[in-house]
Amino acid sequence: TPRAAAGAMPTPCSPRRASKERARAGAGGSRGAPLQHSFLTDVSDVCEMEGGLLGLLSDFHSGKLQAFGKECSFEQLEHVREMQEKLARLHFGLDVCVEELPQEQKKAAADRNLDQLLAHV
Repeated sequence: TPRAAAGAMPTPCSPRRASKERARAGAGGSRGAPLQHSFLTDVSDVCEMEGGLLGLLSDFHSGKLQAFGKECSFEQLEHVREMQEKLARLHFGLDVCVEELPQEQKKAAADRNLDQLLAHV
């Protein structure tokens, strides 16, 4: 479809689709029966979604899509991830030490650990 080729996402609920869903809900007879959405069963909807997703994937690989702008490279994102992982390891290491302390010393140790973590941010 033209929308799928352009990478546009389908509208969430067209009037045609809503009336189909209401008809299915009414045909069930029981009020507690789950509503089956037509986008799960209509081949045309699945093909349209697939086309949209393939368009997004193509845009991503070609560099048209950038979640954080042109000034933020993958190397910078990897560096941030490495710093987060280092901080997480420090956090877990400090937490193990606090768990071994008596209850009355845990608050002071936790405060010191928080100061240490913030110093590494």
